[in-house]
Amino acid sequence: MNGQIAIREKEKRAILYCRSVKGNYADLQSQSKVLSNYAKANELLVVRTYLESGTMDALTYNNFRLQAKYHEFEVLIVPELEMLGNSAIEITEEVSFLVENGVKVMSIKDGELNADTLPTLFRMLIRLKIPKYNLIR
Repeated sequence: MNGQIAIREKEKRAILYCRSVKGNYADLQSQSKVLSNYAKANELLVVRTYLESGTMDALTYNNFRLQAKYHEFEVLIVPELEMLGNSAIEITEEVSFLVENGVKVMSIKDGELNADTLPTLFRMLIRLKIPKYNLIR
């Protein structure tokens, strides 16, 4: 019994955040499964799973912030960087706040998100979204 308690104390607590802009329930379930498998493979204890449709709203921001402030979880897992906000500024503010409060932010697609990794990830996103034009005529 004491061995099980010790193991539980060592496990890091994680929150899973899934979002579908179009409200596709199958997409949310698929994301949830991928994130759950990641948590299990990394020996993380999932304490909460958020499933949201549309854009990330203020209630979710406030929940993440309060839970981080009160140290209710150590890891936030998202499918990709863009799930955390509607702009680079929003994403940076959210990630910075979480990291400052001891939360490791992990993206399945992009890896660990923090002040060191965000600039490179944003540059990559911009390159992917700008269409390539033939400048030589």
